[in-house]
Amino acid sequence: MFTNFIYFISGFIFRLFNRKLILSPGAKIDPRAFIARGGRLHIGKNSIIRAGSMLLPSGGEINIGQRSSLNQYVVINGEGGVNIGDDVMISAFVLIFAANHHHERVDIPMSAQGMYSKGGVQIGDDVWIGTHAVILDGVKIGKGCVIAAGAVITKDVEPY
Repeated sequence: MFTNFIYFISGFIFRLFNRKLILSPGAKIDPRAFIARGGRLHIGKNSIIRAGSMLLPSGGEINIGQRSSLNQYVVINGEGGVNIGDDVMISAFVLIFAANHHHERVDIPMSAQGMYSKGGVQIGDDVWIGTHAVILDGVKIGKGCVIAAGAVITKDVEPY
């Protein structure tokens, strides 16, 4: 009961400071999570964001479907757009990056060349992503996939 109250209050406070946060009914954000401003963030019905997770829209958009869970210390950079389906389980310490640094020119430091996106990250419904996995920009993970712990995903993964 008390935990539900804490989640309710934290959701209210997150929305108070981030007008682009859409928190659907039953969605919960642990007060120890970090939700950055600077882009649109939608958390679907009955989804949960656990302690230590960092959601960083970075001028882009992060959409999380219904009944999905982000466990401890998940980091999502949504600059190029991240869409997470329904019933997705994301284990602790997963990293999702929807943008890249330009690095074509050798006469300019990479940090000064700006950012680009290959189309963001798409994660289908009913996906399980194991701990310490890294999902990179431009990737589509199909429905029903299981991503191994420690995997680095650089290419599309077909459904089932």
